[in-house]
Amino acid sequence: MPSPRIKWYRNLAALLLVVFFASLSNTTIAANRLNSHEPQVNIVNPPAWIDIQTFTVGDYADLRSPTHYHLVDKQMSGVEGKQVYSRFVYSLTDPSGIESNANIHIRFNPVYEVLNIHGIKVLRSGKVVNELKRADIEVINAEDRQNSNIYSGEVEAVVLLKDVRVGDVVDYSYTLIGSNPVFADKFSAGATIGWGIPVDKINVSVTMPSSRPLQYKTFLSDAKVKIYNKNTTTLYQLTLLDTAEVYEEDNLPAWYTPYPHIQFSEYQSWQEVAKWATELFEVDKTPSTELAQFIAELKTKPLNEGIDAAINFSQNQIRYLGLELGENSHRPHSPADTFSHRQGDCKDKSLLLSVLLNQLGVTANPALVSSTSHQHVSDYLPSHAAFDHAIVEIQLDGTSYWIDPTITHQGSTLASKFQADYGSALVVNSLTTGLVSATPSLNKHSSIALVENIIAPDYSSAVEWHITTTMTGREADNLRYRLKSEGQVKIAKSYLNYYAKRYPKIESLDALTINDNAVANQLTLVEHYLVADFWLLNDKQHAEFELHADFPSQYLQLPKSIKREQPLAIYPNITVAHKIIFQLPEHVDFNLGADNKQFADQHISFDSHIRYDKRLLIFDNTYQAKRDHVEVDNVAEHLALLNDISKRMNYYNSITNVTNDPGIAEMQTLLNKLNQRRLGRAVNSGE
Repeated sequence: MPSPRIKWYRNLAALLLVVFFASLSNTTIAANRLNSHEPQVNIVNPPAWIDIQTFTVGDYADLRSPTHYHLVDKQMSGVEGKQVYSRFVYSLTDPSGIESNANIHIRFNPVYEVLNIHGIKVLRSGKVVNELKRADIEVINAEDRQNSNIYSGEVEAVVLLKDVRVGDVVDYSYTLIGSNPVFADKFSAGATIGWGIPVDKINVSVTMPSSRPLQYKTFLSDAKVKIYNKNTTTLYQLTLLDTAEVYEEDNLPAWYTPYPHIQFSEYQSWQEVAKWATELFEVDKTPSTELAQFIAELKTKPLNEGIDAAINFSQNQIRYLGLELGENSHRPHSPADTFSHRQGDCKDKSLLLSVLLNQLGVTANPALVSSTSHQHVSDYLPSHAAFDHAIVEIQLDGTSYWIDPTITHQGSTLASKFQADYGSALVVNSLTTGLVSATPSLNKHSSIALVENIIAPDYSSAVEWHITTTMTGREADNLRYRLKSEGQVKIAKSYLNYYAKRYPKIESLDALTINDNAVANQLTLVEHYLVADFWLLNDKQHAEFELHADFPSQYLQLPKSIKREQPLAIYPNITVAHKIIFQLPEHVDFNLGADNKQFADQHISFDSHIRYDKRLLIFDNTYQAKRDHVEVDNVAEHLALLNDISKRMNYYNSITNVTNDPGIAEMQTLLNKLNQRRLGRAVNSGE
C-alpha cells in the first residue's frame, strides 16, 4: 500500500526577513485602534530615539554577487509602547539580485500596528536616483494561512522599485508602532543575527525603562550584549561585523534552526507567563441554554462514555477556524460562542473541551505547547512568544492524557486516542509554577504492518496478490482522514496506479476493503490484485522474480546533505513492519538457510529475515524509531547504517529450467475478461 510520508521536519527558506519571535508589548495607540482596521501607512522621519548606524559600501569590484548586504539594523523600544525600527542597505550586483530584491515587502497588522516608512532610496554612484512617494505604496492582503483556515488580518505594504540597475544601492527603513494589547504590557522580542547570506554589519538593540529590566540570551553565537544606562532608560545592544553565510541543511528536526539569533524577555519566570495565560483564558464560561442542554446530555452517560463524547464532539463537530484578529490571536472566545458557532481554533476548542470535562467532574485544563520547539521550549527564556498551539491536559485515575482537540478522525475512546508528544507544556492554571512534561505515558506510538500474500500457480501465469495493511495511532488517524476527505474509490485508484509503475499489467480483483475499529483505533485495508507480469523469463529459460519488503524505506531515506554540521531528523515514535509470503507452485530447493540480519544504533533498529518453508518463501523487514533526531557527531555512523539497511529492502531470485507455455498469452487474456465481468457484476450489485 503506497503511503507518501508526511514530512515532519522544518525546511526553512534562507530568506533575509525570517523572524524567530514576535516582538511583543502593549501600547496605548494600538488599544485605541482595535476597531479600526484600515491600514495606516505614513512617510515620516525616523523617531528621535533611533541611533542611526553607519556603513561602508566599498569598491564595486569587491562586492559579493548577486546581492551584497551592507547593513541589517533592528532597534526596538518599550519606553512609550512598542516600536520596532528596521533598516536594510544592500548593493545589487547582478541581474538575479535585482529580480529578488527590487521589490520591498513590509508586513504588519493594521488591527494594532501603524507603519511609518522613513524612506526607500535607490542610490547610483552615491546619488539618489529614486526616492519614495506615497503613490508608490500599495497595501495588499497578506493572509498566507487561509488554506489552514487561519485569518490574522495581516497586510503587506509593497513598493515595486523602478529603474533599478546593476550596481545600485537600495536603502530603506521603517518603524512599526503598536502591539497586540493581549500581551499585557510585557516585552518579549527577538532578532536574527546570522543569515543565509553574509552581512557586513548587523545591529540589534532594545531600549527599555530601567525599572523594567530584560533577560537576554543568544543562540548559536558567542556575541556579547553591551548594556548602557541612560537616565531612566537602559539600552541593550549587540553589533556584529562581517557575519558569515549560514548554510541550512535538509531534513532538520522541527525544533532546530541553524540561524544564530537573540531573545529578549521581560518575564522573569515561567510562572509569570502562566499567570498571564490564566488571566487570558478568564473569559465568560457561563453556558448558553444550548450548551447547558448538551452538558446535561453528557451527564446522563456513564463517565467514560461522557468523556469520550465530549472529546469527539470538540474534535469532529467544531470546525477548525482561526479568526485571530486583535486580542483573539491569543484570547479564546467564550465556550458558549464556540459551541453555538460550531467553529474555533486550538485555544477555543481546548477551552470548550476543558469546560465540558470540568462539568463532568473531570480535572482538565488548556495547556500551551510549541508545535515546533517541543521539549526544547525550556531552552528559551520564559515568554508568551514560546507557544503557538493549545491542547488539553486531562487527569483521570492517576494518569495524564494530552488530547489535541484540533485533530479529527481519531479513535473513538480516550483510552485509544493517539497523543502527540509535544515535549513540554505550560498548563493554564493558577497553580502552575513552571513547564511540565507533556510526553504522554501511553498511546504516543504508531505502527504500520503490511502483509503480502503472493500465490503463483506456475512460472508464467499471473499471480494472485493479497495485501493487508493495519495501522494504529497517528497513522490510523491520517489514513482515516484521507478516506473521509478523498474517498475510498479515489484512494483505491491511486494505489492501483502506484503498483502499475512496477507491474503495468496489474488488475484489481476486488474493491478495496476497509475495516475501521475506531474503539481500538486500528484501521485495516485489504487489497486484492492479479499481476500478469510478475515473472520474467530470461534468455536462459530462468523465471526471474523479485520481492520488495521496502515500505520501511520511506523512513530511511538518505538526506541530501551527507557531510553534515547540523542534526538529522527522524520520524519519531513509529514501528513499520513489511512481510511478504510468496507461495510457489512447487517445492524449490533455494539452498537457503536462515538469513537473519539485525541493524541498530541508539536512534533506530531494523530486523530483516528471509526463510523458506514448504513452498513458502517468507521475507520480513521491521523498522522502529527510537529517537526524533541524530546528533551531528553520530550522523556519519548512522548514514552508514542506513546504507547497509537499504541492501535488505529487496530480494531477487530465479527458478531454473522453465519453459514458456505458448498458450499463456491466451490464458491471460481470458483471465482479464473474466475479471472485468466479475468486477462489473460487483459494481452493479453494490458490493
